Amino acid sequence: MEFVGEQLLFIHLFLSFPLLLPPLWNLYCLFSKESHTQKLRALAITAPAYYTLLSACLFSGLVIWAMLGFVMTLKILAMLFLWLVCFGLEIIRHKHQKLIRIEADKLKREAFFRWAKFKYGFDLCAFVTLLLWAI
Repeated sequence: MEFVGEQLLFIHLFLSFPLLLPPLWNLYCLFSKESHTQKLRALAITAPAYYTLLSACLFSGLVIWAMLGFVMTLKILAMLFLWLVCFGLEIIRHKHQKLIRIEADKLKREAFFRWAKFKYGFDLCAFVTLLLWAI
């Protein structure tokens, strides 16, 4: 049973590997783009893809977890917690981005972009750490 569980976990991690792409792209855009409009546009374009990948990751994880009989392990709890944190932070980022679009104060925009850099850096580090730990 342990071998099957490890194989299923590997398949889930392989299917979840594309979750690294939106944070990488967003960090690239946040550091390379000069204007606020370009940064906001890049974040807005990748947001639906990020939500879709997070949802697909959750679905595949739940299916594989059901195949394992909903057995709780430390890896599964870490993945669930990480998914909840990343999804919650992405919702908060999305709400703040809607407010920043109409904000004229440059300091508030810069604070938002600093927070977005931290958020996507955290997502990237968390996903990489989890992938390396689970493999």
